[in-house]
Amino acid sequence: MKHRHQSSMVEIVKPAVDKLNYRCLTLANGIRITLISDAGADKAAAAMDVRVGSLGDPDDLPGLAHFTEHMLFYASEKYPQEDEYSKFVSENGGSTNAYTSSESTNYHFDVNQQHLEGALDRFAQFFISPTISQDGVEREVNAVDSEHGKNLNSDGWKALQLWRHTCNPAHPCHRFSTGNKDTLLTHPKAKGIDSHLRMKEFYHAHYSSNIMCLSVYGSQSLDDLEILVKEKFAAVPNSNLPPANIPRDIVTQAETSKLLKVVPERDGHRVELQWAVPPESKAYKVFPCSYLSHLLGHEGKGSVFALLKKLGWATSLSAGESGNSLSSRSIFMVHIELTDTGHDRLQAVVQVVFAYISMLHAPGGVTQERFQENKALSELRFRFADKNSPYNYVEKLSSAMQSYEDRDLLLALHNVPQQYDESAIKAVLAELTPANVRIMWSSKLFQGTTSSTEPWYKTPYSLSDIPRTWQSAWTTASDERLFLPHPNPFIPSCFYLIQEPQQQQPEVISETSLVKLWHRANTSFDTPKAIVYMMFTCPEAYMTPEAAVLTRLFIKLLEDHFNEVAYPATLAGLHYGMLTHPEGFLLWVSGYNDKLMKLVEAVLREVVDFYVKEDRFQVQKDALRKDYSNIKYEQPYQTAMYNQSLLFEVKRWHVHSYEEALRDLTPADLQVFKPRLLRRCGVECYVTGNYSRAETQQLGQHVDELLRGRLLAKPLFPSQRGEGRIVKLQQGTSALFTQPGSNPSNDNSSIVLTYQVGPDQERSNALVDLLVHCAKRDVFHVLRTQEQLGYLVFLSSWTNLSVHSVAFILQSTAFSCQHLESRCEAFLLQYQTSLADMTEESFKTQAEELAKSKLEKVKRLQQQAHRDWQEIKHGSLKFQRRQQEADAIRSLHKSDLVAFFKDIMLSRDKRCKVAVHVTGANEAKPQQEADAAVTTPSSDTAAAQIAATDKNLNDTQSGLIATEGNGDVDMQPVMHEDVQLIEDIWAFKRAQMLYPAVK
Repeated sequence: MKHRHQSSMVEIVKPAVDKLNYRCLTLANGIRITLISDAGADKAAAAMDVRVGSLGDPDDLPGLAHFTEHMLFYASEKYPQEDEYSKFVSENGGSTNAYTSSESTNYHFDVNQQHLEGALDRFAQFFISPTISQDGVEREVNAVDSEHGKNLNSDGWKALQLWRHTCNPAHPCHRFSTGNKDTLLTHPKAKGIDSHLRMKEFYHAHYSSNIMCLSVYGSQSLDDLEILVKEKFAAVPNSNLPPANIPRDIVTQAETSKLLKVVPERDGHRVELQWAVPPESKAYKVFPCSYLSHLLGHEGKGSVFALLKKLGWATSLSAGESGNSLSSRSIFMVHIELTDTGHDRLQAVVQVVFAYISMLHAPGGVTQERFQENKALSELRFRFADKNSPYNYVEKLSSAMQSYEDRDLLLALHNVPQQYDESAIKAVLAELTPANVRIMWSSKLFQGTTSSTEPWYKTPYSLSDIPRTWQSAWTTASDERLFLPHPNPFIPSCFYLIQEPQQQQPEVISETSLVKLWHRANTSFDTPKAIVYMMFTCPEAYMTPEAAVLTRLFIKLLEDHFNEVAYPATLAGLHYGMLTHPEGFLLWVSGYNDKLMKLVEAVLREVVDFYVKEDRFQVQKDALRKDYSNIKYEQPYQTAMYNQSLLFEVKRWHVHSYEEALRDLTPADLQVFKPRLLRRCGVECYVTGNYSRAETQQLGQHVDELLRGRLLAKPLFPSQRGEGRIVKLQQGTSALFTQPGSNPSNDNSSIVLTYQVGPDQERSNALVDLLVHCAKRDVFHVLRTQEQLGYLVFLSSWTNLSVHSVAFILQSTAFSCQHLESRCEAFLLQYQTSLADMTEESFKTQAEELAKSKLEKVKRLQQQAHRDWQEIKHGSLKFQRRQQEADAIRSLHKSDLVAFFKDIMLSRDKRCKVAVHVTGANEAKPQQEADAAVTTPSSDTAAAQIAATDKNLNDTQSGLIATEGNGDVDMQPVMHEDVQLIEDIWAFKRAQMLYPAVK
């Protein structure tokens, strides 16, 4: 039966400030499509959601859906050149990505708007005629394996797989979902299974147009976009697959009322309660899980968290629908970060949760009045919803289309309930019982006491029934200290927009000896919102490691004490945050301007009236100790980046110093430190959005009066102004800092290679950005796709306090740091040829696409405010930076980039290079490299020559570099380079020159 293209006559309900045009249609082959037309768009985007995910994996090839996702990026019959799609998108100002979830695989991209047609044509081939090659499968399985290796030490991934492992063994969710080399190649091959053939069979069996949802965003009219998608996607084959029938029994009675004791990677104690409940996606017009999460996850007075915090048992709590949910069954969870005392009182902690649940069953727990209040808050957020980037928007929309009707797409995306249904809410509430709960209790204190090991992530755990005494206490739990939330005092009622000329950039409207006040009226986004930044410059804040830790404790205790007041404000669309930095601390507040100053003044009162509560000091001190301790469990590439910052930033204490300083600090130390911190200070304040000049001046006066009158603050001496300085490397510098990975169970090695360029200047900034733009895709294709060095392979620009650099970032379980660095250096020689061979036309095209990306319009007030604030904070004040850098890019010639590349990244006499190596446990396996099949377009002979090259480089600091040429491998000499080994970071920094401070 032949179907015709159908356009939906239903209009999507959209926010009041949304100026986009939408159209829903279904192609003849069954693809459901949402088109978004934005006449002013400078970026276009598209996403395809295919309704098959890891639950569709065959039993004998776990991870096949995820592996297939990787392979579709390689090539197609129409575009046989490997990496053609990603290269086209990257060169034209865009980016690509994909993910595999339990039930869907989502592919998405964005690109400069005039290249939507070309990008869509290449993208459509994923679903029409991809060429899944044997060679590609054997290479890309290494990337999947490296991705899995990256996740092995992640507590989030460990917990997810353990939930799966302990669910119903007959449910497809029980399986390993992401795959690795063993499950996808080694073990299948040993059983006579052809992974390449099975992937092609999986693709043809599951990639049918009638289970695909496409979202496309462009500047064209809806009619033109419709013509475009019909032309590109009409050929996607339709197998008329029935909707997937995901079983409801993700857990049965045999898997409930269970207690999992887990040994995590990181320090700390936490507990998570989970219940299987009716699917939220089927009741999205009510959002029953959302109603209950609003109450169980509340942090104001009378809440579960407020009581647990008062008792000293918890430091955070969240509640709501879990990411583990399926279309057939949702998972409702309550997650609690425990203190040491809370860990010792787990039964009592959980009893508080069940006491609150019991209260929800009582009259007043589920009511239309409370539903309407939550609905009003959701509608308010929806009414003034900020504009999304096209890239994120199409991804979210294409996924939502699998679950929601056309009219309700945006309402559902913003979690806006539409109708009260008491029975739907109570159906979820009825499942939240002690008999149905599954509890995961994580703590390193369980080390040595567990009885089992999860097979894929090697997580130690024990599984037992919840003690009957606990269940009995929970079933009858009640607590008079708990009560439902009071009416929210922060809900705004005035939404007018100020009538002031729109400023093109911030300007200083007042300045005293204590407060410098910037303002920019901006209602161009048609939302009644404002943003306030306040930078408190306090010389005492970072004078010593002890001072830095005390400042951090001061901020943590402020937030801790203010949380019950601030949480209702957050629900009403007002947000605040506080951050420490080497010059003092930052306070920011954002949201509806009607009540924004009420929140600002409340926070400032907390700063002024701060006093130390001994019990909360101990809780926050312990939490900070765990934060510092857990840094050693970061990914190795994060450790390498941290060390890079330490090497370049002159005033930067090491976390080890913080740990030592924290150990002996007392409440009395902080009580004495606080007045000293603010005794001499200066505040730089920026207000932007729907806030008038007069109102801003009133704020400035208020801050000035608080500082002078309440804190008795005095102005900074000229010598106390902030002075962020960066090490200036001398030409010809080549330095290496090596550190063993701080987590001995992490096999990953990582490198960050930094090539320092210089201070903030338009021309050099333009050259950095253009070099990275031109080379980053080649870096990924050669080092990741061809050589399979690891899952994380990046070339990036890097800015430290306005000093710019170019950096390689790589992480690998299969290769040593020396090997990774040698391959990066080999790439540079290879890329020199590629750059020389680039035509002037290609150069100008890429430069123009980068310039267009620079000039992409801001989408929301927060984005513009952040850009302005960075210029104010750093003192650069280049408020038209993007236009100036775009102009600089357009003025460049190919010869400029070639010369820059040689000087900055190739010339041993001129370049300024620092390498940071973080060695993983696999560094003890050097023979692995010699045996590794490093694949280039030539042959195994090339791989052997490359391995030999690495040996020469490592032994003598000179050798041969393999480069591609007409299918053969040329061997080019590498110039000798003396490498300075950095043993003491601070001694290294003291011996260097410094760049001038900008501010």
